[in-house]
Amino acid sequence: MNAEAESSGRNAQPEADSTRFRAPVTDRVNVEPAIIRGMTVTEAKVISLVTVPMFLLLGGILLLITGFWQFILVLGVAGPLIALWYASAYLQKVKRGRPDGYYTQAIHLWLARRGLVANKFLSHHGQWDLGRSLDLNLAHPYELKEKAAKAQPLPQRKTP
Repeated sequence: MNAEAESSGRNAQPEADSTRFRAPVTDRVNVEPAIIRGMTVTEAKVISLVTVPMFLLLGGILLLITGFWQFILVLGVAGPLIALWYASAYLQKVKRGRPDGYYTQAIHLWLARRGLVANKFLSHHGQWDLGRSLDLNLAHPYELKEKAAKAQPLPQRKTP
């Protein structure tokens, strides 16, 4: 019986190794994985940070108008979830056919053009200048120029 257990253990080990090699290697992932309809965790956090206070404020206004405190609870929970669902559908359209991180760079450039953030990218519109002039002379750079090499004395006039 002990020999059977050892042999079954030996046979089970290669199967476990083969499944281990098929598992994703998470330290080599270059992009953040999608969680909801192509939306990443960071995008979901940003959307919820915007929508939760907005819907809580709307629920507070409805509480003051109607007197029902349930509006805060319903809008504070259901509102961000519904907004998250529709925002993920919109992000699917925006991201379709684009490389990873395209729209985040586009948003950053849009904010930088308006002066709201510092620009991380080169965005110079115009000609580039090296800060020096370009000498288009075909002579060898170490050749001495005759005028500079031989300084001619000025002819002196004789006065009568």
